[in-house]
Amino acid sequence: MSTPAWSPASLYQPGALVVPRTAPQTGAVALANGDFENGTAGWSLAGTAVWVAAGGLIGPAAIRSEGSGEANDGSVTSGRYPVTPGQSITLSGMGRVGGGTAGTGFAIALVWYDENDALISSTQSAMLRLQQIGSSWRQVSVVGSAPARARYVRAQGVMNVSESGTTSVIWMDGFSWTYKSPNTFGLMYRATQAAPGLSSSVEPVWPGALGGSVTDGEVTWQAVSISRVVWEARPIMRTGTTEPVWPLVDGGSVLDGTVLWLARTNRVTDPSCPNSPVVAIAASKVFAADGDIVRFSATANPRDWSTTQDAGYLPTGLQQANSNDAAVLAPYRGNLTVFNASSFQMWQVDPDPEAMAILDQMDGVGSSWQHAAQPVANDLFYLSQLGVRTVGIANAAENLASGDVGSPVDELIREEMAAGGRIVATYYPGAGQFWLAFARAGATTVHVYTMARVGQAGAWSRYTFPFSVEAFAQLGDDLYIRHGNSISVVSELASSDQVGGSEINFPGLVWWPWLDFGTPGQTKMMEGFDYVGTGQGPSISIGYDQRNVAAFTPAYQVVNDTMPGGMVPIPVAAPTLSVKLAFAGGQKWNVQSVLLSVLPMQGGP
Repeated sequence: MSTPAWSPASLYQPGALVVPRTAPQTGAVALANGDFENGTAGWSLAGTAVWVAAGGLIGPAAIRSEGSGEANDGSVTSGRYPVTPGQSITLSGMGRVGGGTAGTGFAIALVWYDENDALISSTQSAMLRLQQIGSSWRQVSVVGSAPARARYVRAQGVMNVSESGTTSVIWMDGFSWTYKSPNTFGLMYRATQAAPGLSSSVEPVWPGALGGSVTDGEVTWQAVSISRVVWEARPIMRTGTTEPVWPLVDGGSVLDGTVLWLARTNRVTDPSCPNSPVVAIAASKVFAADGDIVRFSATANPRDWSTTQDAGYLPTGLQQANSNDAAVLAPYRGNLTVFNASSFQMWQVDPDPEAMAILDQMDGVGSSWQHAAQPVANDLFYLSQLGVRTVGIANAAENLASGDVGSPVDELIREEMAAGGRIVATYYPGAGQFWLAFARAGATTVHVYTMARVGQAGAWSRYTFPFSVEAFAQLGDDLYIRHGNSISVVSELASSDQVGGSEINFPGLVWWPWLDFGTPGQTKMMEGFDYVGTGQGPSISIGYDQRNVAAFTPAYQVVNDTMPGGMVPIPVAAPTLSVKLAFAGGQKWNVQSVLLSVLPMQGGP
């Protein structure tokens, strides 16, 4: 992957690498601040050497060293400059001795370093001493060639003060050289500032020497070589210690530590999007009802509803004999089903709009409840005005057929629909169940259809929850229920729950319809019953007046298997009988059979 070129007004993290758009400077490079008029910028001092604002030769400023004895010698050393082995440099400097002994003097040197900035050697001029030059300013020079392993060079001034107790003073000023930067091929520039910064709108003048630096807006660039790869791990995406002030307009930005946040809205602004609550996802597209047609987005791009030959619409209104709008969209067996209040269509859908086509259409099969339609195994369950119905592939045929799987609970479903509230459904594959919830404030009734393993037959149950169900979701084999700020998980192992810090048992009720035992209107005599189950035993009551749902015998508690002790006697006489099993909860239970011993009464009608 190539290094990116420098870009104006861009955010650069510390450590970022760029290559220049324009060539860096080459040729002779002056020794920075060789007259010391900018203080000690670009230089470091050691020993007794200090910067002074007066007494210089080139200008007022100079470097001075004062003292006596070898321990009080001083030196001044420049920053490093890149070199190539064999490169020749001539260094010159001015110095003056102000008193001392004969050995007091000064010299200059070229100091060579390897790629790790470790000292290799030094090329030093002869020492100009007081006894040779007196107290006037004198120039000293040295010529040096970079040794084989040299990568950097520094210019240095050395000041040897008096070797006796006599105090001496030495000044140095006016450093210059004939240094030229090496070939700049392979240079790139690394951001060295402490925090992320924005580059200037104008490209900087790039330094042509390895190690040279330049300021670019809020960014400081340093020239580095690509001849050696050094891997260094550092976090480049780290937020600040406090939350930033977030921009409130689309496209606004804010810098947060090393992260630049850009405000973007996910709202679909395409005017062709119908913004409908009736939606479905299929064939990598989003489908949405728009009156009597169904629009679809571009493939894998739900914000695009206009691209020709990718986004478009299904002409569902042309395939129906009524003027109702599309009210329900649901995927089924890789296709898309479209319901309105009185008809049903199934469409073949595909990422390519040209491959979409209508497969089937039926009148008299309608629905208006988007969140109640769910594919269940080979059927599609939906909610109609009459109750829960299904659409499925007819046996040994390719066409669709409707079914009335919900007819046993039609009256109960219609009562729930009349009461109003939120209607939402889901298929729970882990239990083979279709859940249809009717949620109202503080309570929810869920009608559950459980499919049997044999013959595709099933049975309905009714669950009640002390909260308003908002949505269902599945993760793995588990079904989750969102209600308010809480999420509950459905578990067949649970027989109680913690509600408000208290343990609440789940009661259960199994209630048979009124049974006439094949002889309507004739009074029967029930002698007793036997119950077989597992887990917790129920209390049993027998209904004897179908005109009064409260007309039941007192509850009688039984164990989970009464067969070994013989029939439990409960004499009841009535034309029809009903059995009610009530479970207190707190334990698992299962009903296997209830056997009634019933005889026709002698002389009965």
